Amino acid sequence: MKLFSLLTSTRVLIYLFGITMLCYLSILCSPVLFWPASFLSQLIPLFLVIQCGVLILLVLQRKKIAALPLLALLIGWPFLQSTFLFNSKRNNNYSIQVLSFNAKFFRQPRTYSKFSTEMIQWVANDTAAIKCLQEYSTNPKWAPLDATGQIEKKGYQGYIFQADVVDRDHNPGMAIFSKFPMLDSGIVFEAQGTPNAAIFADLNVNGKTIRVYNVHLASMNLELRENTGLAKIWYVIKRLKFGAIKRNQQIKELLAHTKASPYPFIICGDFNETPYSYNYRELKKEYPNTFEEVGRGFGFTFNELPYLLRIDHQFYSNNIKAVGYCVDRTMNISDHFATYGYYLIE
Repeated sequence: MKLFSLLTSTRVLIYLFGITMLCYLSILCSPVLFWPASFLSQLIPLFLVIQCGVLILLVLQRKKIAALPLLALLIGWPFLQSTFLFNSKRNNNYSIQVLSFNAKFFRQPRTYSKFSTEMIQWVANDTAAIKCLQEYSTNPKWAPLDATGQIEKKGYQGYIFQADVVDRDHNPGMAIFSKFPMLDSGIVFEAQGTPNAAIFADLNVNGKTIRVYNVHLASMNLELRENTGLAKIWYVIKRLKFGAIKRNQQIKELLAHTKASPYPFIICGDFNETPYSYNYRELKKEYPNTFEEVGRGFGFTFNELPYLLRIDHQFYSNNIKAVGYCVDRTMNISDHFATYGYYLIE
């Protein structure tokens, strides 16, 4: 009872409102200028849940101060719209279906030493006309692991980017596959020593040229360390700081490339950014997000703890209309779920 009274006291509610506003404002601050802001922004979903719970308690008590959490939720409405959507079902009148999937180098869950031929076959048998694969891997020397060969046998043309990493036996990197003729392809940026990069391919879609970007922004690269206590916490903070700043730089390079594109385009991939971040908002300011325009439900794409994350995205430019979006959770071997975007070329 004392805890209940404390949580609904005027002073605590004012403090809670102030912290919530601070989290909202943090998305306006670049991690390059003030990197701790990127951590504050990730707390937005937590404070939305808290404000919602407090509002219910105060309404049940018929307290006038319920207006304070209500105001916090109203101000945070754009974040709620990025979290859960009620859009109608997919329009079946579409020109192209785009698969985006982080394949985890086709490895088994929680290991890097064993391959998953089941996942390779799933990707090869998928019928989407365009496939963008992050953390891609292929080995032409052994048929079960020859992902490229299996996909090309299904009538696809591919552009494969091989990352400059230590373990190159299985050609780790990224790939774009298309059933439409591929006119051109190239690299937007690459991060030496990591599988992170952005690539593109120009496709002839029924007589019209469109560009497809496949993106894998910087990961946290958290590794197991023997450090404990404060040393481990400080290590994690440094990696989170590095990731936020690096992704900001990569998004600037991506935006510069897209703005110079002579063709309409679709951007998809593993961005390692939730909708509650400055980096995500930089992209969203320029291009519509497919899930937020035509998706339904929560759209979570991460398949490991903490699970409730949407870090795989699709965006699109003018002269392209999104008519559907879904997250496919049937393939759960990877630590990411596949996303599908459905588009009309106008």
